[in-house]
Amino acid sequence: MSTAFLYLSTMLIINNAQKKNKSEVINLIDIHKKPVLFWDTCSLLDIVRLPLPDRNNKVDTLSKVIEIKDKIVSNDIISLSSELCITEFNNHIENWSKRLESESKKLSKSHNKFIGFINKVNLTSQTISDIDLSIYKIEELLCQITHAIISNTIFVEEDDTFKEFAHFRTMNKIPPAQKKGEYKDCYIWATCLEIRNTNTDKSYPYYFISSNVSDYANENKKEFVTEISNEATINNIEYFSNFKIAFGILKSKNIV
Repeated sequence: MSTAFLYLSTMLIINNAQKKNKSEVINLIDIHKKPVLFWDTCSLLDIVRLPLPDRNNKVDTLSKVIEIKDKIVSNDIISLSSELCITEFNNHIENWSKRLESESKKLSKSHNKFIGFINKVNLTSQTISDIDLSIYKIEELLCQITHAIISNTIFVEEDDTFKEFAHFRTMNKIPPAQKKGEYKDCYIWATCLEIRNTNTDKSYPYYFISSNVSDYANENKKEFVTEISNEATINNIEYFSNFKIAFGILKSKNIV
């Protein structure tokens, strides 16, 4: 399967994503009372970005993501996101997939250069073969995992209440708009917060996952910044800033 084909396939799934309006989502959650995981755009893209050297992720992070994915596919976790994330995801997934493919080739080139020196030194030993990491198509395999999550995620349709919230936060530079003034971040948080705030029962787990720690997190990069933390505490929303934290907490609560 080529990268181009997989990219188009990813586009197809997310453009035909399961969408529900605010009331439908609230009713669904209230009926099923299952753990909820709300994704922002960067957290979905992070799956494809996992192996990038500058991300410094451990290999076992992928197995944690797969376990979370399996629980979403089996409907043990309700996966939510904002309709706004569809456009954002589609705007960035191709570039990140291509970058991962490029990194595979770059790492291969560096490895093979080093191997060349070894082969020159060990003239009487068996020659070590070059490698081409790009043939393993890691970007396609990771897109398949993202596929599974996206196709089992409910995307909350746009709503005027989300827009009003986002506009107010952006205009007044309230987190997550304090640093970059990003309307979309405010809109996504508004969607997550409003759904939970309107739920009848807030006792079951409800999580928000985003690696955008500069806008959502405090200095320790593990907990919400104060303004968001106050809203989250009232509504029993817990923050995951990365997959390691997400898996650890979900594991401790026997959700995965």
